[in-house]
Amino acid sequence: MSKVPVIVLSGFLGSGKTTLLIRMLQEAASFNLGPAVLMNELGKQDVDGHLLQEASPDVNMAKLLDGCICCSKKSDISDSIKQLLVRKPDVILIELTGVANPEEIVDALTEPALLPYVKLHKVITILDAENVLEYNSIFASDRELVHTLRRQMEVADLLILNKIDLITDKQQKSIEKTIRKFNERSSILPTAHSQFDLELIFGTLRPQGSQSTVAPNFNKKFQFQAIKPAQLPNETSKHSPSFSRIQTITIPMDDNLAVSQRFVERYLAKWGSLLLRAKGYFIIGAKHESFVMQFAGKRTNWQQSTFQGKPYLVLIGMDLDAKTLEDDWQKRLTESPL
Repeated sequence: MSKVPVIVLSGFLGSGKTTLLIRMLQEAASFNLGPAVLMNELGKQDVDGHLLQEASPDVNMAKLLDGCICCSKKSDISDSIKQLLVRKPDVILIELTGVANPEEIVDALTEPALLPYVKLHKVITILDAENVLEYNSIFASDRELVHTLRRQMEVADLLILNKIDLITDKQQKSIEKTIRKFNERSSILPTAHSQFDLELIFGTLRPQGSQSTVAPNFNKKFQFQAIKPAQLPNETSKHSPSFSRIQTITIPMDDNLAVSQRFVERYLAKWGSLLLRAKGYFIIGAKHESFVMQFAGKRTNWQQSTFQGKPYLVLIGMDLDAKTLEDDWQKRLTESPL
């Protein structure tokens, strides 16, 4: 029985994991591969999943929301992968939250329930070249998070140094020297916008063919996305939470609330020092057009979207005060021009 290869995408918030994942889904067919995706998001709302489905509408996807799967029960991971195996993919792509320790996911793949059916192909860690050197000082008071960020580098088979278009050659050399303190063996691939030849990832993989990799007791009638919250760790968990002090806050909006990009960016600018990441869907301008917003590393990116659901904003940061952030948003809605 042929095992299905698993590729784990790791990296801190805003490093470019979803951008790379979208490219992998779009180009997998050129390698004769049919992929499936397990995606984990810290928040209760799903932003990146919608982006993937816009780019690749037919992708087989399972989602674990509202928590970090590296801190959840291994059955969450196991159940989701089993459901994906029903669709007989050639490769499974797992995108972790930005604060997950990939070695814990690799450990979950060796559980008895999954070991006969999957095999680890590669752990890829994407690094934000513009900000990676600052992480140690920014998060110095959070040992768990610093440890997690280091492990993301240490256990990677491939390190993608992304966003090199935003740094100098001198900074790049300094970053690569720092990386080598934690990982001496793995390749470092400098990129901009996660652009590189995917032969490096997919080149050795082959289609699974007609061989079934599914256990007899799997639910063969599974025809929908698995969307459920990742369970938070209980007191007996042997792992400390990888995301420690990092919190997520979701601010929902009325269906017909139209705002301007400037309005959103001014709000983010006030709280940017606390935020590690922000993302969401908005109705923008008099034409009521749907846009997805991505905020990372003090940079904001807007992209037109086909999203038809209720607009919302997800904030991810250290020691956030939900009431203060929500009150400020509501106050701006009533007092500031939208």
